[in-house]
Amino acid sequence: MRKIDASYRVMKLFKMLYERPLSLDEICDGFYMEDICINRETVSKYFKTLRRFGCKVGKRFGKFELKSVPFSLDLSDDDFYYLAIFQNLATDLYGESVCQNLKAALSKILLLTDYNAFDKYDARLLETRKISSSTLLFRDKIAKLLKFGYENSKIKILYNDRKINISHISFKYCDNAVFAHVFNEDTKSYELLMLDGIKEIYSTPESSFGSEFAPYTVFALSGRLKNSYTLYEGEKVIKMQEDKVLISNNFEDKNELFRRLLRYGNLCQIISPKGDVEKFRKMLENMKNNLKNKTLS
Repeated sequence: MRKIDASYRVMKLFKMLYERPLSLDEICDGFYMEDICINRETVSKYFKTLRRFGCKVGKRFGKFELKSVPFSLDLSDDDFYYLAIFQNLATDLYGESVCQNLKAALSKILLLTDYNAFDKYDARLLETRKISSSTLLFRDKIAKLLKFGYENSKIKILYNDRKINISHISFKYCDNAVFAHVFNEDTKSYELLMLDGIKEIYSTPESSFGSEFAPYTVFALSGRLKNSYTLYEGEKVIKMQEDKVLISNNFEDKNELFRRLLRYGNLCQIISPKGDVEKFRKMLENMKNNLKNKTLS
């Protein structure tokens, strides 16, 4: 075991408790991981040092936790209000699994505020719960549109009093409103539709039409690339499957993108739109013919 200056060990203890509540054994294990020899009596002395510094250290359910620290954020009532709205929105949009991680992050912020911050925050959570319930409607619409989009289906929607066939969907947020940016398969043009105006969403048995106007190239990566691929600017993962990942690219020049994807060989396959699949196939055929001609000459 190595000896480390006591000031470092006190600050390490502070850092560990700031991250999460810990039992005495977990605290000792944390020091042992850095090859630092420490015992329970020494930990108790460090608790006293932290308390003299102004930290309030408590114990709950067998674990020690920081109740407050000697430096603080000056949060107003409005700050607590909007943090509560943020948590409620996250719960509605993403569910409890994401919300638990968010709660852990917000608790670190609340630790840096005044001593009754958690009580203030809990009151705001109840107060703002009714505000965020309307987001469930957006969540369900977005999830349904994305699901059909992943399946490359042509989607029929009732928008106000119009029935429209759409594809190539993306979402935009502006002036507190949510919009779907879609390709209208009937007029062959793009439209910006408010999510509030979409009354019904139906999937059809037809695949979406291949369009030269389609902004997204969707490709699948398999094998080692499934987990090791680094996203380029303008790319996002749209679906994870057991054997491959689907990625959309709406930024890169098509020719540059195709040349880059060629490097991945048979681990890469362009999925949509139909026009991009055909262009990529022709590029492969031209390369094959050029190579054949060079070999023969």
